[in-house]
Amino acid sequence: MNNVAGVNIFLLIVLPILLISCEKEKKSLPMDADGNTYDTIVIGTQTWLNVNLKTTKYINGDPIPLATDNTDWTDFTRGAYCWYENNINNKDSYGALYNGYAGRASSFICPVGYHVPSMEEWSELVNILSNDLDAKNQFVKNQIGWRVWDGSFAKNPCGWWVYALSGSSNNITNGFLTSRMPINSGYYIRCIKDN
Repeated sequence: MNNVAGVNIFLLIVLPILLISCEKEKKSLPMDADGNTYDTIVIGTQTWLNVNLKTTKYINGDPIPLATDNTDWTDFTRGAYCWYENNINNKDSYGALYNGYAGRASSFICPVGYHVPSMEEWSELVNILSNDLDAKNQFVKNQIGWRVWDGSFAKNPCGWWVYALSGSSNNITNGFLTSRMPINSGYYIRCIKDN
């Protein structure tokens, strides 16, 4: 009887503590507006989400339109997303492809405390990864393809959006390629923690 009472007391005291600590650990992970949580990785002085963004809403809860039709994708003049080849089964493995209008929403599309990286932040990451094989192996490059500005899908080259200032206007630049791409191209977003 004493053993049963001891086990019951142990379960009443320890089990809630374990559950609370697991919940606290989950809450400390960055969370997007859909409730998806993301593991992070520290590379140099930067903290990155370790996978591509997969939210369908901005952080204020407003939906990001899903554009599956090629014409809709091409004609959108506001943020939009899709899954690679319009297949939702690609969501968990690769994340969403966003047009540049969505990428311009820098701190509104990423989890609170994170933003779409600037060209300088992206360049710093690339410099570290090119010299640090261990960090390069830890940075998950989960990409399968991209969405072309005409709405079709292509396998290569893949890329991520970065946020860049050019003169007095905000422009989106592809972080994987060095050339500027049309704003209605579809690339991944990898968020970085605010300083």
